[in-house]
Amino acid sequence: MEVLITSDISGQLWNACIWDINTGTSLTSYKGESTNHRGLCILGNQYLLGASCTKPLIHVWALQRREQHHLKIICPGKVTALTVSKDGTYCVAAAGEKLHIWQVCTGNLLAVLSRHYQTVNVVRFTDNGSHFISGGEDNLIIVWSISSIMSSIHNHTRKPDPVRIWSNHSLPITDLYVGKGGSQARVVSSSLDQTCKIWDMVSGELLHTIIFPCSIMSVTMDTAEYRMISGGSNGDIYCVNMYGQPIRKERHIDTQDNENVTCFKGHSKQVTCLSISMDGTKLVSGSHDSSVKIWDIFSGQCLRSLPHKGPISNAMIIPTPPAVHNPEIKPTMPLQAFKRNLYTGDDSEGYININLHNTCNVLDQQYTDLTDLEEKQSKESNIETLTAELHEVKAKNKDLYLYTINEILHNKDG
Repeated sequence: MEVLITSDISGQLWNACIWDINTGTSLTSYKGESTNHRGLCILGNQYLLGASCTKPLIHVWALQRREQHHLKIICPGKVTALTVSKDGTYCVAAAGEKLHIWQVCTGNLLAVLSRHYQTVNVVRFTDNGSHFISGGEDNLIIVWSISSIMSSIHNHTRKPDPVRIWSNHSLPITDLYVGKGGSQARVVSSSLDQTCKIWDMVSGELLHTIIFPCSIMSVTMDTAEYRMISGGSNGDIYCVNMYGQPIRKERHIDTQDNENVTCFKGHSKQVTCLSISMDGTKLVSGSHDSSVKIWDIFSGQCLRSLPHKGPISNAMIIPTPPAVHNPEIKPTMPLQAFKRNLYTGDDSEGYININLHNTCNVLDQQYTDLTDLEEKQSKESNIETLTAELHEVKAKNKDLYLYTINEILHNKDG
């Protein structure tokens, strides 16, 4: 039901590869350039998007096409973070400190947001696609609302404002995890300041801070949000039981023997990617030591190691796309090249703008024109009838005249 997709910085063997998470066998691969860190995502379960490491490009593959690119999308700058909404409606790409939001089906650039003042490292959508969260080198975490962005399209003077701005971290943000619940979800952030912080999107409050013995490069949680997994810069992975101790604002992870904390050891360099299976039993980790490891969460044992040719840039567990097992399945989702000019709402492409007053005026005019046409057609019909009757009377008068000349006057002369 689930597969593992990975990519590394080298791109020597392939751009991205899909693996069987249970056996560790390669199911399929997609060739091309290498994909940047946090720049790989699945669009609508039909396309694979990968942001180039060196060029301002997003490579797109239809999942059933293994050897060739479907599309190359040119971006305003090199993409440092990429994400798409779960339903495949929106795509958000960070180019430096700016966030670009596109509507996928039309390719329209809906907005360019510039509230960060340093490079954005990670962008995540909520599970219902109503909000997305960005974190950057400026230590800021910003929550954005899609509805606010959409409402500003037709009002050029109004700029969308962030829903939340969290600035409690003292060093750059390295990763974000957004829980279940849409706009009421909890957000977990990791930072080089050796902490992970848990935030409440509704109130905006900082709920909890966990302090680690090293900088944290990646973070995730299981589906039930019972465990938080953090990848350290020293190669260690910390599994923290979130309900094992009384609630308090701060929690220090000092030693490996810390109660309700399990340390997974196996990587020799920083752990940059983490993902947990849907049932919460398997953990996948990617590291700069060029390996992806699959762990059993309950025992902490490494089940399998998948060697790569370079530092791991992306590793995530996803539901198995149908096209992976059946190459005959073709994409049905419309996908257009992303535009570089900001959409202003002046044209009707991709949008239906309804003006009730103008619509009523148009309908009234059409009704008037139709009524006039019917009256005109009725008059023309009456004229044709009268003309026919006049011709008939003239013909009878002519017959009567000829009869008078030929019969009555002729007989009288005779």
